[in-house]
Amino acid sequence: MTISSSIRSTSLAMLCVAALGVAHPAQAGVHGVRAWGGGRELGHAGATFRNGQGGITHARGTRASGPNGSAAHGAYTSVNPDGGVKHQAATKVNGVNGGSLTGNNSYTRNPDGSAQGSFNRSARGASGGSYDSSGSYARDASGNWSAERQTSASGARGSYSGSTSGSNGTATHDSTIHGANGGTYNGQTSYTRGQGVTHTGSCTDAGGAATTCAH
Repeated sequence: MTISSSIRSTSLAMLCVAALGVAHPAQAGVHGVRAWGGGRELGHAGATFRNGQGGITHARGTRASGPNGSAAHGAYTSVNPDGGVKHQAATKVNGVNGGSLTGNNSYTRNPDGSAQGSFNRSARGASGGSYDSSGSYARDASGNWSAERQTSASGARGSYSGSTSGSNGTATHDSTIHGANGGTYNGQTSYTRGQGVTHTGSCTDAGGAATTCAH
């Protein structure tokens, strides 16, 4: 079962929960609820069952709607006897004014102790603003790790973009900010274990000329 960031996937998660309860009534613990009234509706279903690897899987889906918009979330988590763990989830929110938010995340822990994870988030405002962020993480069986993240945002007051990466005692963050007045800031911050933090930054005005900035 794979869950993406779309609303369709959340609905599929709820259908899978129901199907599992029907197909394996003796092995699955199933619960569900639906309520409505006053222009509002809420539905939730979940199931816990033994999977093909001899472990336990829990799947769930929730959807709510009302005068202010709608929201849906679907997820599943599996834990196996060999120590493996897998989790995936997705969320989508729609506002009546046109704003929206979508997101998904996943995590896997392998029997040897290595692990991987990732996430994505995206939001759009009714007035045209936006926000996007994504990242990933990995660790090998010896404990060595690396991670990265990218973020961008824009709106009436300007825009921001940034990226962060790190691994085994080092980290770097780069950022760029564009102001509504045309000014720009560029900066970089680095960290190394045992050496501390260093930072550099520069600013330009609307005409592209260098100017003093605090950083």
